[in-house]
Amino acid sequence: MITTNRNVPHNGAIDMTHMPKLLFIAGILAAAVLVAGCTSGGNQPPSTNVTAAAPLLLNESMDGSTIAVPVNTTLTLELAENPTTGYAWNLLTTEGLRVASTDYLPDDPQGTRVGAGGVRRWQIEAVATGLQQITGIYARSWENSTADATTYSVEVSVTP
Repeated sequence: MITTNRNVPHNGAIDMTHMPKLLFIAGILAAAVLVAGCTSGGNQPPSTNVTAAAPLLLNESMDGSTIAVPVNTTLTLELAENPTTGYAWNLLTTEGLRVASTDYLPDDPQGTRVGAGGVRRWQIEAVATGLQQITGIYARSWENSTADATTYSVEVSVTP
């Protein structure tokens, strides 16, 4: 018994009737590969390396990031705050970081605008090497913390 392939005519020529389908499938596969290659795999937080000569200002845009600094570097952290509404930052640091000072800078120093906010500024010194952490929660002190509370976190790798 002799069998023949229906896609190959008896004269050896290739049947082109299925070619548009094959080209369409090949185009879809190529597009999928290109799209997969162009995606980033998620939003990676920024990472910053800093030398002692470069001042480092941390703010909301650095939330979730990892930075590397030499020991004895002073970091400045500034976050929006409005204590007139009862909301304030509760900031915590690991032992290798020391909060040297904290100040509140009102947007309205004359105090003429009711409910005006400002910026909370901390000076934080890197005093010990290792992986350190700055974390904060923005909440009212008399209310229970909730899952939707505003938080802030930066990982600090302190090098010798």
